[in-house]
Amino acid sequence: MAYKMSEEKWDTIKAYLNKVWKEPDKYPDKGLLLSLSDEEITQIFTKERLKLVRLIQDKKPKNATRLSELAERRLSAVMRDLELLQHFHMVELQKKGKNIIPTVKKEILILPLIKLKAKTLPEIKAIA
Repeated sequence: MAYKMSEEKWDTIKAYLNKVWKEPDKYPDKGLLLSLSDEEITQIFTKERLKLVRLIQDKKPKNATRLSELAERRLSAVMRDLELLQHFHMVELQKKGKNIIPTVKKEILILPLIKLKAKTLPEIKAIA
């Protein structure tokens, strides 16, 4: 399957990044920038884990048990995936009594697909 960047997708990305650029203090917790190896990318971003993130965002399940029902998967497998996603700050797991409530806290994930040279803040400001 070939990926195609539509104008709508690109416009959405540009609009979001423009908001962040203009008012960075408003967006520190809404975006997530990950720098991962190819192996890490393929281990983290499975179809099942992406499905969990979408279900959490769209259906807002009241707990992990309900999420496992929506995903039609065993609770133990869902919890394992949720804990990994939490480790990478993609979801938050909040314990309330016996319930574990999953939430998606980020609006955008930035994942460089090429190796980037580390730059200092003055170097970044010079480019901008």
